Amino acid sequence: MQNRLLEIGKLVFAESDVRRVLTVALDGVVELCGAERGMILLFAPGGEALFEEARGLGRQVIEHPEFEVSRTILEKVRTEGTAYWSPNVLAEPGLSARRSVMRLQILSVICLPIRHEGEVFGLVYLDNRKAMGVFTEETLEVVESFADLISLAAHNALERRRLSGHVEELSRELRRQYRFDAIVGHSPQITETLRLIAQVADAETTVLILGESGTGKELIARAIHYNSRRRERPFIAINCGALPETLLDGELFGHVRGAYTGAVSDSPGWFERAAGGTIFLDEIGEMSPSLQTKLLRILEAGEYARVGSTTVRHSDARVLAATHRDLAVMVSDGKMRQDLYYRLNVVEIAVPPLRERPDDVLLLARTFLDRFNEKHGKTRELSTAAEELLLAYDYPGNVRELQNALQRAVLLATGPLIEPGDLPASFRAVLRRGKGGALQGFRAAKKRLIEEFERDYLTRCLREAGGNISQAARTAGIDFKNFHDKLGQYGIDAAAFKKGGG
Repeated sequence: MQNRLLEIGKLVFAESDVRRVLTVALDGVVELCGAERGMILLFAPGGEALFEEARGLGRQVIEHPEFEVSRTILEKVRTEGTAYWSPNVLAEPGLSARRSVMRLQILSVICLPIRHEGEVFGLVYLDNRKAMGVFTEETLEVVESFADLISLAAHNALERRRLSGHVEELSRELRRQYRFDAIVGHSPQITETLRLIAQVADAETTVLILGESGTGKELIARAIHYNSRRRERPFIAINCGALPETLLDGELFGHVRGAYTGAVSDSPGWFERAAGGTIFLDEIGEMSPSLQTKLLRILEAGEYARVGSTTVRHSDARVLAATHRDLAVMVSDGKMRQDLYYRLNVVEIAVPPLRERPDDVLLLARTFLDRFNEKHGKTRELSTAAEELLLAYDYPGNVRELQNALQRAVLLATGPLIEPGDLPASFRAVLRRGKGGALQGFRAAKKRLIEEFERDYLTRCLREAGGNISQAARTAGIDFKNFHDKLGQYGIDAAAFKKGGG
């Protein structure tokens, strides 16, 4: 029997799916013990059943009142964490008179807890109604040994399932976070950027992303990756200006033991770790000439060598690059290899600075406000004066500066409304700029009046059309798509105007 137990144990541990683990385990323990019926249950921390596998016990049997005694035994073992064994339930005081025992003629029962680190997370239940199948003490010992084995296999399978679910959840969150509509904006510049992302996402070509610091170049790179066929593989972002040449060399291409002081063992680089995925090289204009040569070799032939090694390795990582510098000027000045520049600049995406897309300022501000309100448990809103100030500012730090300003305001505002005094001093300085500031204030006021008119007009059209967007668009004389986009811009829910609705 011990040999058969070991054989079944190997079969159980060969399975990785939790249901297959339970299936193989239950088949094995029923075979070893000659049980007529059997069941394995696994529980969540709160006690609710996660998984159930049964033999000879259908759902209708388990839920039938005649199974009352068995349910009593199961609950007793689960809550007390102690094994139950009875070679003759008919002789048990308090149980033999139960109708379920009498009707089902249950004779012999074994029920054992399944534990991990002292906590009961499952049960093994076996019973028999035949006199020749009475569970002996030897049978109990076999089931106890098997319960220990099931415990380890089931816990490992549950943990794999939990980790797999966590990875899938993270993957879904990344895809949600970096889908196209996560790039906020309705300006023509952003619309063109999204069009380019959609065109190049699934291509294998390199992409050069140009834009000032803080414009969201990495967000564009991530959107390309997570909307490509490489989305299941790694996305690795490297800031080429953040590390000295010697360290960046090792980080990108890896090193072998003894390559330099501190290299105590072989180490793979990011190109190796990004196999099948995407490497985003931010601030590519800061890369030294020697590293430019190595990068060119990867782009042309997919070949590189670890620092301190002559062994040629291959990389199939897709390269996306970004810079705030004018690389064409750097080529003219001899600071950038011309052949590398052409290799990188197969497709160019220019991310506009925020000052060139004023139509997106308040949309971005409200998006950040919603995010930070949720994060910090607040309900702040922008006052009209604060909105005008946001529209008047020229954003040298671009979207990142606006984001930081809104987070600061959510934390520091003392009332439900964010006022100009809650914004950074650099924003408030606009109020003191005299003529230039007055001109910007006029533009902001004009924009606000236009927005108020559009919001009111769209609402009236929807109300008259009973929430029918197509009819409302015809009434307004606006293309359906443009009308729909405007609703999204102002956060207007057409369903609220449907007849019989709100």
